[in-house]
Amino acid sequence: METVRTLKKGGTLTIKGPARITLKTGRIRIGSADRSRYIVKEGNSCTIEGVQESHVNIALGAGAEIMEFEPGHTPRMWLKYAHEILQKKGTVFIMGAPDTGKTTFAAFLANQALEKGISVAVIDSDIGQSDIGPPSTIGLAFLRHPVRRMSDIPADEFYFVGSTSVQDVCDMVLGLTKLVEKARERADLVIIDTCGYVLGDTGRRLKILKLQSVNPDIVAALQREDELYPILRSWHKDVITVEAPREARKVPRHIRKEIRETRWRKTFEEAQDRQIDLEEKILLNTCLLSGKRIEPHIFEKLLDCDILHAEEIPEGFLIVKKDKFHEYQPRHVSFSGDTLKILEAGWEENLVVGLQRKGVFVDLGIVKTINYNNMVAVISCKEHDFDSIKFGRIKVEKSGYELGFIDWC
Repeated sequence: METVRTLKKGGTLTIKGPARITLKTGRIRIGSADRSRYIVKEGNSCTIEGVQESHVNIALGAGAEIMEFEPGHTPRMWLKYAHEILQKKGTVFIMGAPDTGKTTFAAFLANQALEKGISVAVIDSDIGQSDIGPPSTIGLAFLRHPVRRMSDIPADEFYFVGSTSVQDVCDMVLGLTKLVEKARERADLVIIDTCGYVLGDTGRRLKILKLQSVNPDIVAALQREDELYPILRSWHKDVITVEAPREARKVPRHIRKEIRETRWRKTFEEAQDRQIDLEEKILLNTCLLSGKRIEPHIFEKLLDCDILHAEEIPEGFLIVKKDKFHEYQPRHVSFSGDTLKILEAGWEENLVVGLQRKGVFVDLGIVKTINYNNMVAVISCKEHDFDSIKFGRIKVEKSGYELGFIDWC
Protein backbone atom coordinates (compact mmCIF):
# COMPACT_ATOMS: atom_id res chain seq x y z
CA MET A 1 0.00 0.00 0.00
CA GLU A 2 1.23 3.50 -0.84
CA THR A 3 0.12 6.75 0.74
CA VAL A 4 1.16 10.40 0.62
CA ARG A 5 1.28 12.20 3.97
CA THR A 6 1.55 15.93 4.65
CA LEU A 7 4.00 16.62 7.45
CA LYS A 8 3.84 20.01 9.15
CA LYS A 9 6.96 21.87 10.24
CA GLY A 10 8.09 20.33 13.53
CA GLY A 11 5.68 17.42 13.18
CA THR A 12 6.81 13.80 13.21
CA LEU A 13 5.77 10.48 11.74
CA THR A 14 7.05 7.18 13.06
CA ILE A 15 7.18 4.39 10.49
CA LYS A 16 7.25 0.75 11.50
CA GLY A 17 8.87 -1.33 8.73
CA PRO A 18 9.00 -2.76 6.22
CA ALA A 19 8.48 0.49 4.32
CA ARG A 20 9.97 2.76 1.66
CA ILE A 21 9.95 6.54 2.21
CA THR A 22 10.30 9.06 -0.65
CA LEU A 23 10.24 12.85 -0.23
CA LYS A 24 8.03 14.56 -2.84
CA THR A 25 8.23 18.19 -1.69
CA GLY A 26 9.68 20.05 1.27
CA ARG A 27 12.45 18.98 3.64
CA ILE A 28 12.55 16.17 6.21
CA ARG A 29 15.02 14.66 8.65
CA ILE A 30 15.45 11.04 9.67
CA GLY A 31 17.94 10.36 12.45
CA SER A 32 18.86 14.07 12.54
CA ALA A 33 20.05 13.95 8.90
CA ASP A 34 18.27 15.33 5.83
CA ARG A 35 16.86 12.53 3.66
CA SER A 36 15.04 12.27 0.36
CA ARG A 37 14.76 8.45 0.33
CA TYR A 38 14.89 5.89 3.12
CA ILE A 39 14.23 2.16 3.55
CA VAL A 40 12.85 0.80 6.84
CA LYS A 41 13.51 -2.93 7.24
CA GLU A 42 11.11 -5.32 8.95
CA GLY A 43 11.58 -5.19 12.70
CA ASN A 44 12.96 -1.64 12.54
CA SER A 45 11.31 1.75 12.75
CA CYS A 46 12.27 5.35 12.09
CA THR A 47 10.98 8.81 12.93
CA ILE A 48 10.52 11.44 10.21
CA GLU A 49 10.69 15.07 11.32
CA GLY A 50 9.33 17.89 9.17
CA VAL A 51 11.98 20.62 8.85
CA GLN A 52 9.37 22.48 6.79
CA GLU A 53 5.94 21.53 5.54
CA SER A 54 6.52 18.46 3.37
CA HIS A 55 4.74 15.84 1.31
CA VAL A 56 6.07 12.32 1.80
CA ASN A 57 5.26 9.18 -0.19
CA ILE A 58 5.27 6.06 2.00
CA ALA A 59 5.05 2.51 0.59
CA LEU A 60 4.07 0.05 3.32
CA GLY A 61 4.86 -3.64 3.35
CA ALA A 62 3.06 -6.39 5.26
CA GLY A 63 2.69 -5.46 8.93
CA ALA A 64 4.00 -1.92 8.43
CA GLU A 65 2.42 0.96 10.31
CA ILE A 66 2.40 4.78 10.37
CA MET A 67 2.11 6.64 13.69
CA GLU A 68 1.66 10.41 13.68
CA PHE A 69 2.52 12.77 16.55
CA GLU A 70 2.09 16.43 17.22
CA PRO A 71 4.90 18.96 16.68
CA GLY A 72 7.28 19.04 19.61
CA HIS A 73 7.44 15.27 20.08
CA THR A 74 10.49 13.06 19.54
CA PRO A 75 13.16 13.58 18.40
CA ARG A 76 12.77 17.33 18.94
CA MET A 77 12.07 16.70 22.62
CA TRP A 78 15.59 15.20 22.86
CA LEU A 79 17.35 18.37 21.72
CA LYS A 80 17.59 19.78 25.23
CA TYR A 81 19.19 16.57 26.50
CA ALA A 82 21.63 16.50 23.58
CA HIS A 83 22.55 20.15 24.20
CA GLU A 84 23.34 19.45 27.86
CA ILE A 85 25.39 16.34 27.05
CA LEU A 86 27.35 17.92 24.21
CA GLN A 87 28.36 20.84 26.38
CA LYS A 88 30.08 18.40 28.77
CA LYS A 89 31.14 15.70 26.29
CA GLY A 90 33.13 12.78 27.78
CA THR A 91 31.59 9.32 28.20
CA VAL A 92 27.80 8.89 28.11
CA PHE A 93 26.23 5.68 29.43
CA ILE A 94 22.72 5.18 27.96
CA MET A 95 20.54 2.94 30.08
CA GLY A 96 16.91 1.82 29.96
CA ALA A 97 14.52 -1.11 29.93
CA PRO A 98 13.71 -2.81 26.60
CA ASP A 99 11.96 -0.71 23.95
CA THR A 100 12.57 2.70 25.53
CA GLY A 101 14.45 4.15 22.55
CA LYS A 102 18.05 3.69 23.76
CA THR A 103 19.57 2.94 20.37
CA THR A 104 17.51 5.64 18.65
CA PHE A 105 18.69 8.17 21.23
CA ALA A 106 22.30 7.01 20.79
CA ALA A 107 22.07 7.59 17.02
CA PHE A 108 20.35 10.96 17.55
CA LEU A 109 23.03 12.07 20.00
CA ALA A 110 25.84 10.90 17.70
CA ASN A 111 24.40 12.80 14.73
CA GLN A 112 23.96 15.94 16.82
CA ALA A 113 27.60 15.72 17.91
CA LEU A 114 28.87 15.24 14.36
CA GLU A 115 26.91 18.28 13.20
CA LYS A 116 28.82 20.31 15.79
CA GLY A 117 32.21 18.93 14.77
CA ILE A 118 32.66 16.71 17.84
CA SER A 119 34.54 13.44 17.32
CA VAL A 120 32.30 10.51 18.26
CA ALA A 121 32.74 6.85 19.17
CA VAL A 122 29.79 4.53 19.78
CA ILE A 123 29.99 1.28 21.73
CA ASP A 124 27.16 -1.22 21.36
CA SER A 125 27.20 -3.49 24.40
CA ASP A 126 23.92 -5.30 23.69
CA ILE A 127 25.26 -8.78 22.89
CA GLY A 128 21.81 -10.18 22.07
CA GLN A 129 20.64 -7.44 19.70
CA SER A 130 23.96 -6.01 18.59
CA ASP A 131 23.81 -3.41 15.82
CA ILE A 132 27.55 -2.70 15.67
CA GLY A 133 29.41 -5.95 15.14
CA PRO A 134 28.11 -9.54 15.10
CA PRO A 135 25.80 -11.03 17.74
CA SER A 136 27.60 -12.21 20.90
CA THR A 137 30.04 -9.29 20.66
CA ILE A 138 30.50 -5.78 22.02
CA GLY A 139 31.17 -3.46 19.07
CA LEU A 140 33.10 -0.19 18.78
CA ALA A 141 32.76 2.25 15.87
CA PHE A 142 34.26 5.67 15.27
CA LEU A 143 31.68 7.70 13.38
CA ARG A 144 32.79 9.69 10.36
CA HIS A 145 29.42 10.84 9.01
CA PRO A 146 25.76 10.94 10.16
CA VAL A 147 24.06 7.56 10.42
CA ARG A 148 20.61 6.38 9.43
CA ARG A 149 20.62 3.54 11.91
CA MET A 150 23.22 1.93 14.13
CA SER A 151 23.14 -1.29 12.12
CA ASP A 152 24.58 0.61 9.15
CA ILE A 153 27.84 1.25 11.02
CA PRO A 154 30.70 -1.24 10.54
CA ALA A 155 32.62 -2.14 13.68
CA ASP A 156 36.16 -0.79 13.88
CA GLU A 157 36.81 -3.30 16.65
CA PHE A 158 34.81 -5.81 18.66
CA TYR A 159 35.14 -7.96 21.76
CA PHE A 160 33.79 -11.52 21.59
CA VAL A 161 31.78 -12.41 24.69
CA GLY A 162 30.68 -15.74 23.26
CA SER A 163 26.98 -15.77 24.00
CA THR A 164 23.83 -13.82 23.19
CA SER A 165 22.53 -14.15 26.74
CA VAL A 166 23.93 -12.81 29.97
CA GLN A 167 25.96 -15.77 31.26
CA ASP A 168 29.30 -14.26 32.15
CA VAL A 169 28.99 -10.82 33.74
CA CYS A 170 32.77 -10.58 34.19
CA ASP A 171 33.46 -11.09 30.48
CA MET A 172 30.88 -8.47 29.51
CA VAL A 173 32.35 -5.90 31.90
CA LEU A 174 35.92 -6.68 30.82
CA GLY A 175 35.08 -6.34 27.13
CA LEU A 176 33.24 -3.06 27.63
CA THR A 177 36.09 -1.62 29.71
CA LYS A 178 38.70 -2.50 27.07
CA LEU A 179 36.73 -0.84 24.28
CA VAL A 180 35.92 2.26 26.33
CA GLU A 181 39.64 2.77 26.98
CA LYS A 182 40.34 2.62 23.23
CA ALA A 183 37.42 4.90 22.39
CA ARG A 184 38.54 7.57 24.85
CA GLU A 185 41.93 7.77 23.15
CA ARG A 186 40.41 8.97 19.88
CA ALA A 187 36.99 10.52 20.56
CA ASP A 188 35.74 13.55 22.48
CA LEU A 189 32.34 11.92 22.96
CA VAL A 190 32.00 8.20 23.76
CA ILE A 191 28.42 6.91 23.62
CA ILE A 192 27.71 3.55 25.28
CA ASP A 193 24.47 1.88 24.21
CA THR A 194 23.46 -0.89 26.61
CA CYS A 195 21.03 -3.80 26.65
CA GLY A 196 17.62 -3.57 28.30
CA TYR A 197 18.47 -6.06 31.05
CA VAL A 198 17.90 -3.86 34.11
CA LEU A 199 15.63 -5.91 36.39
CA GLY A 200 16.43 -8.74 38.77
CA ASP A 201 19.64 -9.46 40.64
CA THR A 202 21.76 -10.15 37.55
CA GLY A 203 20.36 -7.18 35.63
CA ARG A 204 21.06 -4.77 38.47
CA ARG A 205 24.49 -6.23 39.16
CA LEU A 206 25.51 -6.10 35.49
CA LYS A 207 24.60 -2.43 35.12
CA ILE A 208 26.19 -1.40 38.42
CA LEU A 209 29.43 -3.25 37.61
CA LYS A 210 29.54 -1.62 34.17
CA LEU A 211 29.03 1.82 35.72
CA GLN A 212 31.73 1.24 38.31
CA SER A 213 34.12 -0.11 35.70
CA VAL A 214 33.83 2.53 32.94
CA ASN A 215 33.03 5.44 35.31
CA PRO A 216 31.04 7.50 32.75
CA ASP A 217 30.79 11.28 32.96
CA ILE A 218 27.03 11.20 32.32
CA VAL A 219 24.33 8.56 32.67
CA ALA A 220 21.39 9.08 30.30
CA ALA A 221 18.49 7.19 31.86
CA LEU A 222 15.47 6.46 29.65
CA GLN A 223 12.60 5.32 31.81
CA ARG A 224 8.82 5.53 31.90
CA GLU A 225 8.37 5.19 35.65
CA ASP A 226 11.01 4.38 38.29
CA GLU A 227 12.32 1.07 36.94
CA LEU A 228 15.93 2.30 37.01
CA TYR A 229 15.81 3.65 40.56
CA PRO A 230 17.49 0.59 42.20
CA ILE A 231 20.49 1.08 39.89
CA LEU A 232 20.63 4.88 39.85
CA ARG A 233 20.47 5.20 43.63
CA SER A 234 23.95 3.65 43.78
CA TRP A 235 25.36 6.21 41.33
CA HIS A 236 26.39 9.61 42.63
CA LYS A 237 27.57 11.37 39.46
CA ASP A 238 25.61 13.19 36.74
CA VAL A 239 22.35 11.51 35.72
CA ILE A 240 20.11 12.96 33.02
CA THR A 241 16.62 11.49 32.93
CA VAL A 242 15.68 11.35 29.24
CA GLU A 243 12.04 11.18 28.26
CA ALA A 244 11.29 7.83 26.62
CA PRO A 245 9.25 8.36 23.43
CA ARG A 246 5.62 7.38 23.68
CA GLU A 247 5.75 5.69 20.30
CA ALA A 248 8.67 3.39 21.16
CA ARG A 249 7.22 0.01 20.33
CA LYS A 250 7.84 -3.44 21.66
CA VAL A 251 9.71 -5.64 19.18
CA PRO A 252 8.35 -9.21 19.39
CA ARG A 253 10.80 -11.91 20.39
CA HIS A 254 10.48 -13.75 17.07
CA ILE A 255 11.38 -10.57 15.17
CA ARG A 256 14.42 -10.04 17.39
CA LYS A 257 15.47 -13.62 16.67
CA GLU A 258 15.02 -13.13 12.91
CA ILE A 259 17.12 -9.95 13.00
CA ARG A 260 19.85 -11.72 14.97
CA GLU A 261 19.89 -14.67 12.56
CA THR A 262 20.22 -12.26 9.63
CA ARG A 263 23.27 -10.73 11.27
CA TRP A 264 24.76 -14.17 11.97
CA ARG A 265 24.26 -15.06 8.31
CA LYS A 266 25.95 -11.86 7.17
CA THR A 267 28.88 -12.55 9.52
CA PHE A 268 29.61 -15.96 8.00
CA GLU A 269 28.53 -15.45 4.37
CA GLU A 270 32.13 -15.31 3.10
CA ALA A 271 33.57 -17.86 5.53
CA GLN A 272 35.56 -20.82 4.24
CA ASP A 273 36.41 -24.11 5.93
CA ARG A 274 40.01 -24.03 7.16
CA GLN A 275 42.08 -26.72 8.88
CA ILE A 276 43.55 -25.35 12.09
CA ASP A 277 46.17 -27.11 14.21
CA LEU A 278 44.87 -26.45 17.73
CA GLU A 279 48.22 -27.24 19.32
CA GLU A 280 49.71 -24.26 17.47
CA LYS A 281 47.09 -21.85 18.86
CA ILE A 282 46.33 -20.41 22.28
CA LEU A 283 42.96 -21.80 23.38
CA LEU A 284 40.82 -19.60 25.63
CA ASN A 285 37.61 -20.29 27.57
CA THR A 286 37.97 -24.07 27.30
CA CYS A 287 39.55 -26.96 29.20
CA LEU A 288 40.70 -28.56 25.95
CA LEU A 289 44.51 -28.84 25.69
CA SER A 290 44.93 -27.18 29.06
CA GLY A 291 46.56 -30.27 30.59
CA LYS A 292 48.66 -33.33 29.79
CA ARG A 293 47.32 -35.83 27.26
CA ILE A 294 47.00 -39.37 28.61
CA GLU A 295 46.04 -42.76 27.20
CA PRO A 296 42.24 -42.97 27.02
CA HIS A 297 41.93 -46.73 27.55
CA ILE A 298 42.19 -46.44 31.34
CA PHE A 299 38.81 -44.68 31.36
CA GLU A 300 37.06 -46.84 28.77
CA LYS A 301 36.38 -49.65 31.23
CA LEU A 302 35.30 -47.22 33.94
CA LEU A 303 32.82 -45.42 31.69
CA ASP A 304 32.00 -48.47 29.55
CA CYS A 305 32.41 -46.55 26.29
CA ASP A 306 34.97 -45.62 23.65
CA ILE A 307 37.10 -42.58 24.48
CA LEU A 308 38.27 -40.15 21.79
CA HIS A 309 40.44 -37.93 23.97
CA ALA A 310 41.67 -37.79 27.56
CA GLU A 311 43.91 -35.38 29.41
CA GLU A 312 44.83 -34.63 32.99
CA ILE A 313 43.93 -31.07 33.97
CA PRO A 314 44.32 -29.25 37.31
CA GLU A 315 40.64 -29.88 38.11
CA GLY A 316 40.93 -33.63 37.46
CA PHE A 317 40.48 -35.18 34.01
CA LEU A 318 38.88 -34.03 30.77
CA ILE A 319 37.29 -36.82 28.75
CA VAL A 320 35.71 -36.74 25.28
CA LYS A 321 33.68 -39.89 24.76
CA LYS A 322 32.57 -41.29 21.43
CA ASP A 323 28.88 -41.91 22.08
CA LYS A 324 26.14 -39.53 23.18
CA PHE A 325 25.03 -38.98 26.75
CA HIS A 326 21.96 -40.76 28.01
CA GLU A 327 19.26 -38.46 29.34
CA TYR A 328 20.20 -38.89 33.01
CA GLN A 329 23.90 -39.61 32.63
CA PRO A 330 26.07 -37.19 34.66
CA ARG A 331 28.66 -35.09 32.83
CA HIS A 332 30.89 -34.83 35.90
CA VAL A 333 31.99 -38.02 37.70
CA SER A 334 34.17 -38.46 40.79
CA PHE A 335 37.15 -40.79 40.28
CA SER A 336 39.64 -41.45 43.11
CA GLY A 337 38.98 -38.01 44.53
CA ASP A 338 39.37 -36.28 41.16
CA THR A 339 36.63 -35.00 38.88
CA LEU A 340 36.05 -36.38 35.41
CA LYS A 341 34.74 -33.60 33.17
CA ILE A 342 33.08 -35.43 30.31
CA LEU A 343 32.17 -34.13 26.86
CA GLU A 344 30.36 -36.17 24.24
CA ALA A 345 31.43 -36.53 20.61
CA GLY A 346 30.22 -33.63 18.50
CA TRP A 347 30.09 -31.16 21.38
CA GLU A 348 32.11 -28.75 19.23
CA GLU A 349 29.96 -28.88 16.09
CA ASN A 350 28.61 -25.42 15.12
CA LEU A 351 30.17 -23.77 18.17
CA VAL A 352 30.98 -20.10 17.57
CA VAL A 353 34.54 -19.06 18.38
CA GLY A 354 36.35 -15.72 18.44
CA LEU A 355 39.66 -15.46 16.61
CA GLN A 356 42.35 -13.17 18.04
CA ARG A 357 45.59 -11.74 16.76
CA LYS A 358 47.86 -10.10 19.33
CA GLY A 359 44.98 -9.69 21.78
CA VAL A 360 42.54 -8.15 19.29
CA PHE A 361 39.56 -10.04 17.88
CA VAL A 362 39.76 -10.15 14.08
CA ASP A 363 36.97 -12.58 13.13
CA LEU A 364 34.40 -15.09 14.30
CA GLY A 365 34.34 -18.70 13.21
CA ILE A 366 32.16 -21.80 13.43
CA VAL A 367 33.82 -25.05 14.51
CA LYS A 368 32.80 -27.93 12.26
CA THR A 369 34.81 -30.85 13.66
CA ILE A 370 37.87 -31.73 15.72
CA ASN A 371 40.11 -34.67 14.85
CA TYR A 372 41.36 -35.85 18.25
CA ASN A 373 44.13 -37.98 16.74
CA ASN A 374 46.08 -34.98 15.47
CA MET A 375 44.10 -32.17 17.20
CA VAL A 376 43.26 -30.47 13.90
CA ALA A 377 39.97 -28.59 13.83
CA VAL A 378 37.95 -27.53 10.82
CA ILE A 379 36.77 -23.96 11.42
CA SER A 380 34.65 -21.97 8.98
CA CYS A 381 35.96 -18.38 8.99
CA LYS A 382 37.21 -15.56 6.76
CA GLU A 383 40.40 -14.69 8.63
CA HIS A 384 43.35 -17.08 8.51
CA ASP A 385 45.98 -15.06 10.39
CA PHE A 386 45.29 -15.45 14.11
CA ASP A 387 47.12 -16.79 17.14
CA SER A 388 44.32 -17.44 19.66
CA ILE A 389 40.89 -19.07 19.66
CA LYS A 390 38.30 -18.14 22.27
CA PHE A 391 35.56 -20.74 22.59
CA GLY A 392 32.04 -19.36 22.88
CA ARG A 393 28.93 -20.90 24.38
CA ILE A 394 26.43 -20.61 21.51
CA LYS A 395 25.97 -22.90 18.52
CA VAL A 396 24.97 -21.41 15.17
CA GLU A 397 24.62 -22.79 11.67
CA LYS A 398 26.23 -20.89 8.80
CA SER A 399 22.70 -20.00 7.67
CA GLY A 400 22.30 -18.03 10.90
CA TYR A 401 19.96 -20.51 12.59
CA GLU A 402 20.70 -20.75 16.32
CA LEU A 403 21.00 -24.27 17.74
CA GLY A 404 21.29 -23.44 21.44
CA PHE A 405 23.93 -23.09 24.13
CA ILE A 406 26.48 -25.25 25.92
CA ASP A 407 27.33 -24.84 29.60
CA TRP A 408 31.08 -25.40 29.36
CA CYS A 409 33.79 -26.92 27.21
